[in-house]
Amino acid sequence: MSLRPLVAGLAALAMIAVATPAQAGPSALQRDLDAIVAEGPASALAEVRDGGRIIRLTSGSARFGTHERVDPRGRFRVGSVTKMLIATVVMQLVAERQIGLDDKVDRWLPTMPGVTVRQLLDHTSGLYDVTRTLPLRPPSAFLPLRWKTWTPEELIARAMAEEATFPPGDGYAYTSTGYLILGMLIERVTGRPYAVEASRRLHLQKSTFPGTDVRIRGPHVRNYVPDGAGGVIDVTEMNPSVMGAAGEAVSTASDLNRFLTTLPPELLRRMKTVTPPSSRGLGLEFLDTRCGPAYGHMGDAYGTSAWVFATGPQHSVTLSVAWGTNRPSKASVAALIDDALCPAR
Repeated sequence: MSLRPLVAGLAALAMIAVATPAQAGPSALQRDLDAIVAEGPASALAEVRDGGRIIRLTSGSARFGTHERVDPRGRFRVGSVTKMLIATVVMQLVAERQIGLDDKVDRWLPTMPGVTVRQLLDHTSGLYDVTRTLPLRPPSAFLPLRWKTWTPEELIARAMAEEATFPPGDGYAYTSTGYLILGMLIERVTGRPYAVEASRRLHLQKSTFPGTDVRIRGPHVRNYVPDGAGGVIDVTEMNPSVMGAAGEAVSTASDLNRFLTTLPPELLRRMKTVTPPSSRGLGLEFLDTRCGPAYGHMGDAYGTSAWVFATGPQHSVTLSVAWGTNRPSKASVAALIDDALCPAR
């Protein structure tokens, strides 16, 4: 859903801790966040963790066209950041020897393709990406399907009806289809819904897997897509089953930062391992910053985007942006993440 930037900034609001010289100060981070909103999004919030210091920032308005305050502790749809959570559960099952990375999933799910767990985790399965079968360009084209309830089997069948991108293991191509299958695998191996298993194992305090619940429970901003005429359409309520285990989660910046910075070292080491031809880890992706690579994940949901990245257990950033007349540019997001994670120069 790539759109050209339109200027539609709103007044900024910041809630910040006291700065230290180690990272860019709150004023620089606030400028970065304001620059994101100036490109068209309705609002943005960020939480930066620098050792024992926490900086919380907001910009824009919780409701387009007003000055309604953005709650820095509010919930938001995280989109494909959900993949990082699902992958963590899968890797825990691997560590417990309940499944193996090189096991083929049709051992547990006979109707699924004969690809390995590893290939699903690192996007080398060659499975066609189910999101490419959905009407998403322009974003308003999805509106007729906004309330539809989808099953994982239905979504996977849409992908399987298309020709595979390449034979399993012969290439790398990002695909949400694999994570829908991983959700089903978790359920088959554990005997519990993947949402229950993830909540039980990951100890996320404010995160939920809403299933078919169209609402975001608790404090949250409104989400929008452009209407094509310079205005916006409110899409805050939608049926998240279309994303399933590949993207349905709702979380907070604090929950995601806490999760990413407290992953057990051995589990994190395995998840960060890159096996060619993939360019990703097992449920993690990497982002180049001016001080080296950061690990984590980003995600898009309908009307909103999220990023959570860290350089280690002491330094992380989570950013959530609610679309408005436009999405943020990669450059503006990269500038904030750089300033959040890298020493000031």
